[in-house]
Amino acid sequence: MTDFSFPDLRVLVAEDSAPVRLVLKTYLGKLGIRPSFAEDGREALSLLSEKHFDMAFMDVHMPEMDGTEVVTEIRKKGMKIPVIAMTTGDNPNLLTHCLECGYNGILLKPIMKEDVFRKVKEFLPTV
Repeated sequence: MTDFSFPDLRVLVAEDSAPVRLVLKTYLGKLGIRPSFAEDGREALSLLSEKHFDMAFMDVHMPEMDGTEVVTEIRKKGMKIPVIAMTTGDNPNLLTHCLECGYNGILLKPIMKEDVFRKVKEFLPTV
C-alpha cells in the first residue's frame, strides 16, 4: 500500500495491450485513481479533446495513430497535460525523440508499480 491517495485525479491510459491496461488499472487503483482507457491513438485524441484529464500515460506504439502523433496534436492545441510515454527498451534515440515530441516523462516496460507511483508523484505539482 502507499502513503498517498488521489481519488479525484483524472488519468487517461492510452495502451493497445489489454494486459498492460490491466496492470496500470491495478497500480493506479492502489492510489485511489480510476483511470479512463483508450485502446488506440485516435480514441486517446478524442477523449483528450472531450474531457479534462490531469495526466496521461501513453503507449508510444499504437494502431491507428501512435502516441507521438497524439502528443504532437495535443501540444499544437495548447494542452499542457503531463503525458508519460510508455515504451519497451531503452533506446536512447527513441527516448530523446519522445521528449522532443512533447512527452513529459518516460515509463519503461515492463511497468513496475513503484515507477507508476513515482511518475504520479513527480507530476502532481503540475496537475
